[in-house]
Amino acid sequence: MARRDGKTRKNGFDFIIEFLTYIAGIIVLAMTLSVSGSAVVRYLGFRPPDWTFQFTEYALLWFTFLAAAWLLREGGHINIDTVVTRLHAKTRRKVEIIDDILGLMVSVAIFLFGTLHTIDLFQRGIMEVKGTTVPKFPIFLIIPLGALALSIQFGRQFYKNLRSKSGNTEN
Repeated sequence: MARRDGKTRKNGFDFIIEFLTYIAGIIVLAMTLSVSGSAVVRYLGFRPPDWTFQFTEYALLWFTFLAAAWLLREGGHINIDTVVTRLHAKTRRKVEIIDDILGLMVSVAIFLFGTLHTIDLFQRGIMEVKGTTVPKFPIFLIIPLGALALSIQFGRQFYKNLRSKSGNTEN
């Protein structure tokens, strides 16, 4: 998010990743309700739906990739604060830049390989055969999409850290 005069100014990408995060929240809610409903049905002596476990597996993948860019923007990813906070401001900035470059490289690699894998699944018509039979490519489609959003966010952070005059990244 861009900051000007102490006020937060959001651009189009910020709205996109917030929208993706809301979808992730809805998926977590649906997952919670389906697992809880399945447990209640089992407790009552009935057979729970076959798709519950399968849906939960897919939901874990989807909400992870949907919320990753937002979590990065908010500074919620794993960080070794005990080491980083003890560094001098200029050194901390260099570490953050290296972190952004490595994160960008990894997320671009995930985007590229995820795209190739998803296209391959689509072209070959591979099906996921578990409780319910479904095409595999829609399940894996979130990997390149989420990795693309994550790549863009790493790029934004890299640019912000390069523009920062000191270790203060609020500029």
